[in-house]
Amino acid sequence: MHFETGTRQWKGFRSVVIRNSQNDIKQRSTWDESPLDRDLNLTLLNQSPENQVGILVVGHGSRRQEANDDVREATRQIARRGPFACVEPAFLEIVSPTIEEGIATLVERGARHVIIHPYFLSPGRHTRGDIPFNVHAAASQHPGVTYQITEPLAAHDLVIAASIERILEAKKPSIGERRGKVYLVGAGPGDPGLLTVKAWELLRKADVVIYDYLVNPDLLIHLKEDAERIFVGKVGHGTQTPQSKINALLVSKASGGKLVVRLKGGDPFLFGRGGEEALILRAAGIPFEIVPGISSALAVPAYAGIPLTHRGLSSSIVILTGANAGDGKLSEDLLNARSADTIVVLMGIAYLRDIAEQLVILGKSLDTPVAVIQWGTYESQQVVTGTLETIADVAAGQRLRSPSIIVIGEVVSLQKTLSWFGESFAERMELERVLTTS
Repeated sequence: MHFETGTRQWKGFRSVVIRNSQNDIKQRSTWDESPLDRDLNLTLLNQSPENQVGILVVGHGSRRQEANDDVREATRQIARRGPFACVEPAFLEIVSPTIEEGIATLVERGARHVIIHPYFLSPGRHTRGDIPFNVHAAASQHPGVTYQITEPLAAHDLVIAASIERILEAKKPSIGERRGKVYLVGAGPGDPGLLTVKAWELLRKADVVIYDYLVNPDLLIHLKEDAERIFVGKVGHGTQTPQSKINALLVSKASGGKLVVRLKGGDPFLFGRGGEEALILRAAGIPFEIVPGISSALAVPAYAGIPLTHRGLSSSIVILTGANAGDGKLSEDLLNARSADTIVVLMGIAYLRDIAEQLVILGKSLDTPVAVIQWGTYESQQVVTGTLETIADVAAGQRLRSPSIIVIGEVVSLQKTLSWFGESFAERMELERVLTTS
């Protein structure tokens, strides 16, 4: 039995160990669980014949036929939806094909590297002991064939979402029960005056407001006196609220009949995980609306006097996030963005030096203007400028930290001429510095 490839959507895997049949271990970096770039997926998995990848979906094996059929159906769906040339089912015990037989079938079909995916929910004796032992013994029979074992699904966000959906299916609203609603609302970049009228109206009505770190606290004065306020901020490498917990809060509060405002800095659909939360709500049967906000990617450069487009200087913009820079994703994004006239990087201040160096390697001039804007649109906004060659040292000298936005391109050369906001604050700070040092 084998299954063929269908559509092209793949979720990343977290590798455990890679071995080849001569018992040596190859080092492989850990992948995260977010979806990878489509073209990258196909490059990795649809390789030349001598490097063909095969997928082995391993179930436990049961005397109950429906349990075994579930594993085979999961294998069929993985083959249909993923970009995999060959996918086979196998079982740890009781029924066939065994792991040994499954690997042999994949090798016969041309696989030279086999990814073993345990179709188990949680890690345990089978995924940590029995499967690796059996896989190693089977792979040893095929010289030159390497293998890799993925992590079980465990408490993956999508597993939690599916669980919530099943629970809610069992709990049908009774007649007359009030059904809540969630509004995914953009709070804008910080200046309270940039909040939209619709967002303001919803804040005044909300029963529950679930808000982020970058939401200006001054916006919360609009809430009803008895409104519940829940902070779910994610502060750089510090305090983190798991996304799964935020998802569960949205569903539980709305399921209780509440009008819930999920208040996010900037715009909820621009690096705000608004799409992810909307999918969770849709899966749970919770009504929702999207209320766009003014994105910091647009407003903050404007408050710094930097037009992102300008005739003769820039007719194209790319907006990137530095949040995943540690896993190498930013390098790929910069490669794709290098030809844009203006590059805006959010959440990238910790990687400023790497960003500058990579863009120079990719062909940008050392003299390309760069601006870093900290706490944009707030009274304490601070702007520093430099070039790809100097900006990392300049920003470090000013001790700039998150939240900061990086703007790269010739439009930054207009900043000093067009600067209009925060000058009085900067002058006041300079006066205080002079007074304290004199």
